[in-house]
Amino acid sequence: MTTRVDTDLSESDFVDRDGAGESTAESAAAESTTPAESTGGPTGRTRGGRLTVVLAVVAALAVIVAALAAWQWRSAAGALDAERAADADRAAAVDVARGYTERSLTYDHTNIDGFFAGVEEGTTDALRERFDGVREVLTQIMTDSQVVASGTVNAATVTAQDGNVYTVKVFATQTTQNLQQPEPGAVPTLLTVTVEKNGDQWLVSDYGADTGAA
Repeated sequence: MTTRVDTDLSESDFVDRDGAGESTAESAAAESTTPAESTGGPTGRTRGGRLTVVLAVVAALAVIVAALAAWQWRSAAGALDAERAADADRAAAVDVARGYTERSLTYDHTNIDGFFAGVEEGTTDALRERFDGVREVLTQIMTDSQVVASGTVNAATVTAQDGNVYTVKVFATQTTQNLQQPEPGAVPTLLTVTVEKNGDQWLVSDYGADTGAA
């Protein structure tokens, strides 16, 4: 008995098979490329995260720099204010010394009470007591000699400071006349005036001829 093998194949049989092969190949290619494409997602997110961190660090540094700049500005402003206050105090001490020197070098035998009122004004109790102690002697001298004098301050400067105590050197000229010297004569003099600041009040605590001591 002979078995017949049917070898009749249609064109569609080849086409279908080839098409199936092509579909399978395309699917495999698509599947093989999918992981490569998907890796782009995490990489993008990683870069974005790094950028965020960098921006955060930059912002933090900017805040720190701004804070330091503000602190330095306040420190500089405070130092400048302190220096200006110190300069103002020294100027005030000089003004007090100048005014007191002029009052002390200006007197008239016809107004002795006015002279003592001037030299005791704006002084400490200790200095006022010193003038009270020599008042009688000075009154006798000025009256007997009929002294008339006037003082002019030529220059003054702070030469030392101890807290709120200022030592002021004053260069002045005193013009005097009396019975023995009818014609006015000018005499230069160097004085040391100690000025103290007590709150808002300025007081002269010491006064006398300069001894040359520092």
